Amino acid sequence: QMYLKDTKHRLDVDLDRALNGNYKFAAKLVRGAYMDLERSIGMETGLGDPVNESIEITHRAYNDAVYKLIRFIAQGRPIEVMIASHNQQSVEYALQAMQEYQLDPQSSPIYFGQLLGMSDHLTYSLGAYGYKAYKYVPYGKVSEVMPYLIRRAQENSSALSGADNEIAMILLELKRRLRRLFFSS
Repeated sequence: QMYLKDTKHRLDVDLDRALNGNYKFAAKLVRGAYMDLERSIGMETGLGDPVNESIEITHRAYNDAVYKLIRFIAQGRPIEVMIASHNQQSVEYALQAMQEYQLDPQSSPIYFGQLLGMSDHLTYSLGAYGYKAYKYVPYGKVSEVMPYLIRRAQENSSALSGADNEIAMILLELKRRLRRLFFSS
């Protein structure tokens, strides 16, 4: 939950524990979507607001954590990470870090994940270039799943604002597949 002020510290503590305990560190790195709940708990308990002051600080914290984990992987530390983001800039940042450290998309322990129906162009592009890309589908009772999906939509409103662009890309991909289906030899 990179939107929390103390997450960078907790990440460092957990990385040190894994190193000192001689076990593999694994994480699904997310920005998070429980800000209202975290804030209300912080206020009720008198601990204050645990959430970063701005989205820019959260973006920086997320990208810093991505870079740190990729650098440690390149150094040979036993780490696996799922970069769970719908944010194209963060995914591109991760790809640049992988290139900088010459990490192979197929053999490195770095994975990418997005919710089915959100930022599909990222997932499909990553997969097309050999990166380990996954779609996840929440399941359960509608009354339990809908609040989760609403939080994801709120968290990713910037990703959703690019829906016109994504529709255009889907149409291009559909045309490409239909051409291949009907005009291949």
